[in-house]
Amino acid sequence: MRQKIRKYGYASPVILLAGLGMYYVNGLWDSLSIGLSVLGAAGLVLWLAVGMDEVRQMFRARTFRSGTSTLLVISVAASVLVVVNLLGYRHFVWKDITLAKKYELSPLTLNVIKQIEEAKKEIHLTAFFWQHVDYNLSTEQNQQMVRDNARRESKLRDLLAVYSSVCPFIHFRFIDPNRELVLSQQYNIQRYRDNVVAVESGASQEMVTNMGNEEAVTNALIRALSADRRKIYFLQGHQERAIDDGGNSGFMLAGQAVADQSYMVEPLNVLEAGGVPADCRVLVIAGPHKPLLPDEIRLIDDYLENNGRVLVALDPEYEAGLDEWLLSWGIRVDKDIVVDNSAAGVRQGAGPTEPLIYSYDKEHPITAPLQKAFTTLPTVRSVRVMSDHDPEITLTVLASTSDNSWGETDLTPMAIKTPTFDPSDLSGPVPVAVAMHKKLEETEPGVREVKTGAIDHTPTQQELRKIKLDLSQRRAEMVVFGDSEFASNEYLRYGGNWDLFMNSINWLVGDERLISIAAKDPEDQTIYINQRQAKRMALAVQYGLPLLVLLFGVWVWVMRLRT
Repeated sequence: MRQKIRKYGYASPVILLAGLGMYYVNGLWDSLSIGLSVLGAAGLVLWLAVGMDEVRQMFRARTFRSGTSTLLVISVAASVLVVVNLLGYRHFVWKDITLAKKYELSPLTLNVIKQIEEAKKEIHLTAFFWQHVDYNLSTEQNQQMVRDNARRESKLRDLLAVYSSVCPFIHFRFIDPNRELVLSQQYNIQRYRDNVVAVESGASQEMVTNMGNEEAVTNALIRALSADRRKIYFLQGHQERAIDDGGNSGFMLAGQAVADQSYMVEPLNVLEAGGVPADCRVLVIAGPHKPLLPDEIRLIDDYLENNGRVLVALDPEYEAGLDEWLLSWGIRVDKDIVVDNSAAGVRQGAGPTEPLIYSYDKEHPITAPLQKAFTTLPTVRSVRVMSDHDPEITLTVLASTSDNSWGETDLTPMAIKTPTFDPSDLSGPVPVAVAMHKKLEETEPGVREVKTGAIDHTPTQQELRKIKLDLSQRRAEMVVFGDSEFASNEYLRYGGNWDLFMNSINWLVGDERLISIAAKDPEDQTIYINQRQAKRMALAVQYGLPLLVLLFGVWVWVMRLRT
């Protein structure tokens, strides 16, 4: 009997470790992991109770005493590792050691953190992660759900630790709603089925569901920073791309991207509203298929002349009736389609009428962060700066196509299918986006006294007007694209399209602290191998390594024979 108990005692640690290992892998205690753990622990206790004499002899043996020093060294080394890990846990330091620096916080996030530090605004994030079991699912499905939820929680915890280590004004905590019932009722967590994070700053509070990446966290911080909710209106009534359209050609993702950065997004019919509302920070005209009426254009122009900001995106296939109005602001939109046969586009699989943009203005705030990025404006028309525009208007070509491109003026289907350059076509590089800026005179009282500086005489009316314009905070600003499809649901997340669109919105709003490259998900580093490579690897593991061990053993045996 003792012999059987002794054999069982030797196997009990293996059984115990198997039960604990199953819990570690699955992330929950099920009947199998609990049973193995209890069985293994019971075997150890029984072995200690029955074989106590053997345990005493083992401690008295010389082999044990000689091995004690080795065990002591191992224990000291393990203790040092535990202390180092404890210090690292309590004193968190974030450092991206990858060569491409893919895991560093994005420039956008760093700008937002700088704004938080300057405002000394305390922001608290309370993350509620459910640990429930869905009885409508099978045991395997529940186990998978618990594992996925644990991974999401661990990922978000690490990410928030990075934010907190960089900015001392950002605080976070994780709560299990099933255990902290008072907090769950306080935040009314029961109404949410998914995981939710409460973002609080002062009296403001916002609930964000399924927060899981840097972009979501930064957007939540931006909304916490903003005291007012600025309105961005999207023009409707001419078959424009709609912000409630989730199809490929819709603007639902663009509207959501704008809303994520603390802007309120609403559609606008100018005639029904009697003009552009006073609370409009930016008016977006996204690819109208029907011409705007002269009264609508007049109302939009009145808005622009009164400290207004407009983003215009016109597709070459449709006539929007805005050509003459844009000419009055020094911008010419041609009736053509840009064709680009550059090698870069061919490598990316783009067609001749789907140019890839690599050339941007290096100084303008919209495109300065995009120097190492590419964007695509599918089916785009040329947008040029007029040489005889008003000298008080500042115009900047934001983006241009390659030298191997042109503006195709023959818009017949056959010509578009097989385009060829004609002397009447606009040769490349072709401008496809233009930004306009014009200082406006102050209409409100306040700019009464001005300093004339180095002027040693009474300033003329023209000089006085120039000084007032320089001091004025009012301006008319506009960004014009020769394509609207680049910001559609199908193309918004392609290349740098999101950054180009959102940088334009932020520049028009005047919130240049948000103009930067947005956070990107780390690239996939999976190594893909073909069948031949897999077979070679299998042969190396199955035969190569054992053969290497055998040869090494033979060499050791031969060397011993010689000695």
